[in-house]
Amino acid sequence: MDENDSVEDFTSSEDDVDISSPDSTPTKYTPFQPRFRVQIPDAVKDGDALLFTLKVFKWDVIDEEISTVKRQYEDVEWLHHLLVTANNTDGVIIPPLPPRPEADAKSAESKSKKQLGSDTKIIMPDEFSKDSRVIEKYLQLMIAHEVFGKDKNLETFLCEEKAPEHTKINMGLLGRLSTSVERARKGHHRDIDEYFHKKREWAADYSKIIKETSSNFNKMVYAQMRLGTCYEHVSTALNCSGLNRDDESVKVNRLLITLSRATEDSKHGLEMLSASAEKTLGFELDLNARYMDSVKEMLFRRTCLLIDYQDANRALEKAKPQKKQAAEEVQATAQKAYDNCCEQARNELKSFLQQRMLSFQDGLILYAESQIKTARDTYALLTKTMMVLKQSEL
Repeated sequence: MDENDSVEDFTSSEDDVDISSPDSTPTKYTPFQPRFRVQIPDAVKDGDALLFTLKVFKWDVIDEEISTVKRQYEDVEWLHHLLVTANNTDGVIIPPLPPRPEADAKSAESKSKKQLGSDTKIIMPDEFSKDSRVIEKYLQLMIAHEVFGKDKNLETFLCEEKAPEHTKINMGLLGRLSTSVERARKGHHRDIDEYFHKKREWAADYSKIIKETSSNFNKMVYAQMRLGTCYEHVSTALNCSGLNRDDESVKVNRLLITLSRATEDSKHGLEMLSASAEKTLGFELDLNARYMDSVKEMLFRRTCLLIDYQDANRALEKAKPQKKQAAEEVQATAQKAYDNCCEQARNELKSFLQQRMLSFQDGLILYAESQIKTARDTYALLTKTMMVLKQSEL
């Protein structure tokens, strides 16, 4: 698949989408105006769960705070369930629900071994700020979405002090098996619309690419973390003073201590590089990887409606006279659902590409700026150390 073709598919002109019927007069589209802004400044550990603090503001007023509420991940998970089930999601790319935060000691140990190596004895500190940012981004996407931003469940979640009552969401083995069977049976159905046929191929290919890119980027960040740990060991070794106290030994130890500080500066620089990489480009790659699953889900729901529409057409052709009217009604309903889904899907795909490109561009810029700044700061510290070494006398 040619990359330029996939970009052109998504950036097609407005003439590709006819949002009005031939007999209707085109109306001016009014962009959706979100009602709220949300910030999650911190999260605290509550047993084995995380408790997030949500600060909610009016969208168009900078400092007017509406509410401050406490929510757990299970509350966010339940909100996602309500928003998806209470609204028509045909043709809608649903903002992806973040993964469950890992707040227990066993998960922290597993994460540390993944990042620093299986033989590490170091436990990485909790990164509640990262979990807070992921949840914050999810809520921002829902608030800004034209379908979900109007839902009363979202307003209740953001503004009511007490979290809505909910039950545990568990599809179960049979539910997951049924979904897998349906996906295998309908997922490769031939599309009658060339535009969506290309989009399905693009989504499948790009999803693999972006997930692989995100994984490889994380491997690079973890390698920087492991190298920083090695620098720490070297710095500790250099900082050990010898037992001899003669003049030559004192001079050598002084040089070793200077080198130890330089190695510590290099370690700190690597930590800053990896931290900024995770917060900027790493964050965007992870979000895009999860978002592509939502794109594929939307296209699959449209494929299911296409199959229903084609089945209704065949049933109408074979219907006996006494059942003709009922078959016509079923066919008309299926066609309307399919047509509405296609219209919504075209608009969603265009909006999705524009938003993701702008967001990814911001992530790249922030990543480059942070990497350059950290590299310059580290270079300045190492240059200072080099000057000290040059001026030293043995």
